[in-house]
Amino acid sequence: MRAMAWRRASFHHDRIHEHYVPVAGRAEIHVKEPVLMVWDFYDGVRSGIALHEARPYYFECEFDEDEGEYSDIFGLWPVDEALLALATEQWKIFRDWQDRFHRENPPSETHPGYRGQDTRYDEIEDRIDDFLRSRGLTAYRMTAVFEPRMEQPEVPRGVIKQLDVTWQAVA
Repeated sequence: MRAMAWRRASFHHDRIHEHYVPVAGRAEIHVKEPVLMVWDFYDGVRSGIALHEARPYYFECEFDEDEGEYSDIFGLWPVDEALLALATEQWKIFRDWQDRFHRENPPSETHPGYRGQDTRYDEIEDRIDDFLRSRGLTAYRMTAVFEPRMEQPEVPRGVIKQLDVTWQAVA
């Protein structure tokens, strides 16, 4: 089971911000793009779906076995519309549970990420896992800067705020 309890998404990808960073005498454009959902969070964002060049990608932080910790490099794999629709549907199931969790405080064992709690969630999880197992070679290797979006609604403590990400290609 992925660390679903930390999922947080924003589906408002009409706002893309640019900033310019001088590189060897020329301006290099760095674009802030929306993080659509965070699937794993451990001492920082570790995986999820975000836009890169205005297209959805699954991203996953590389683990450095020699150092015994996560690196600052992420692999990116393209996500097709069908998988994005499934992930969005699953996200809605999770968000409904998360809202209820913060209002009513049900037992954490009711989390839809626990198999058997929500049949549709489990079906989608299987499809997402199929994608993760068959995703092939990394399309991109990038470093990432994740930043909370400037304007957003308040969220309960422990819920990741809506994020933007700035990707930088690894040389």
